[in-house]
Amino acid sequence: VTKDTNSIAQAKLLIKNLLISPLKLLSYIASFYASLLENVKVGLGDYWLECEAEKNRLRKQTISYLQNGKIVKLTLFTPNWICRFRANTFSTKEPETLEWIDESESDGVFFDIGANVGLYSLYYAATKKGKVYAFEPSVFNLSLLAKNIYENRLHDQIKIITNPLTQQNQFADFTFSTIEEGGALSAFGVDHDFDGKPINKNLIYQTLGLSLDFLITNNIITERPSLIKIDVDGIEHLILAGAIETLKHPTCRSVLIETNNTLLDQKNSISKILIECGFSLKEKRQSEKYAGGKIQEIYNNIWYKS
Repeated sequence: VTKDTNSIAQAKLLIKNLLISPLKLLSYIASFYASLLENVKVGLGDYWLECEAEKNRLRKQTISYLQNGKIVKLTLFTPNWICRFRANTFSTKEPETLEWIDESESDGVFFDIGANVGLYSLYYAATKKGKVYAFEPSVFNLSLLAKNIYENRLHDQIKIITNPLTQQNQFADFTFSTIEEGGALSAFGVDHDFDGKPINKNLIYQTLGLSLDFLITNNIITERPSLIKIDVDGIEHLILAGAIETLKHPTCRSVLIETNNTLLDQKNSISKILIECGFSLKEKRQSEKYAGGKIQEIYNNIWYKS
């Protein structure tokens, strides 16, 4: 069995290398062409590269999703492979999140904590009459989030909050494992990734984190959520700890939160807070597409007020 497994792994690696080789060759040709242009006229090579980069920045993709017999269309900027992946897997990566939004009231207030480029903020705003607060502190995702919102003319419904959320107001390190637009796996105030392992430190800067209760009790955010989604790769429990009063308020009816089954302390802390705030776990789901893979222990947990 081990021999067969090794053979399959080697075959997959060979196929991967065969597929990547032409792309590497094209990259070398592009670099060589840019060098030739630079030798012909100073600055011409850079100009060509900037033109190509601008084309990527302006690249868009329209996705369609059938919701209760009605086709919902959203246009997304897709400047790189991560953003194209997010667009292409919109309906398959987390179908439970779309279903959860579909089942919610039509005129509520949706807090999308960890909005990334705005997929679920856009979907809620496009299918409901309610308001959205998109919480996204990554400087690499903010411009795409803003452009996606405006491209779909949903800027009157969606507000962007750019500070990271945490348990208490504080300055702390914001660590990024990737600096690509549409990327994830960042950490505020901690040095671990979504799996509890040390995060890859590609970029670090200090910024101000705020608690959700502080934002609401001080009327910085004047509306209370009816629906909260939290997907922040590892500090979900800290965000909940800073949102006790918000969670207890009767307007807050449901929470969808990502958890890692291998991080028992975090998982238990999340459950304890939500139960004490009056919630009961309705279901724990994961897309079949990702069962058995690298993120097989990552689940979306859907909680409702009892």
